[in-house]
Amino acid sequence: MTPDLLRETLREVLYGPNPSFGLGTGLFSEKEAGLLRTVHGFSYAQAAAPAAPDRPSPAQVVVHLRQSLEHAAAELQDPLALRPDEPEAWDMQVTATLWRDELVRLARAGQALYDALYLPLNAEQTRLAHAAILHAAYHTGALRFHLGNLQAST
Repeated sequence: MTPDLLRETLREVLYGPNPSFGLGTGLFSEKEAGLLRTVHGFSYAQAAAPAAPDRPSPAQVVVHLRQSLEHAAAELQDPLALRPDEPEAWDMQVTATLWRDELVRLARAGQALYDALYLPLNAEQTRLAHAAILHAAYHTGALRFHLGNLQAST
């Protein structure tokens, strides 16, 4: 996968399909269904509540995604980068203030990975970037589905 295609795919995962292509859908999403728009669709109460018993909350998924994108960006810049010393996403109890902060941090993590995709990447780094983008696309789809269910029930 070329760096241009990686960047375009990440852009779609974060923001939804590119309207300049004239299509209402993309590889991973439909119009206005990108990760950032999706997570901003959750109220704090919706984000803090698990989707089902013994499942993570949408807020925990967002923390997980942010951590994953940040680490992928750091590894592309320095292959020996270590994960930051912070609580595991699945164990976090997200407050209203932390939820707002996580939304900002998620956008910054996406931008950091996007910027790192301008670096010269070897085959292993390209694989790592591709995996991080697909991982984000997977969780975006799950979050979008959950948000749709919440909106349909209100």
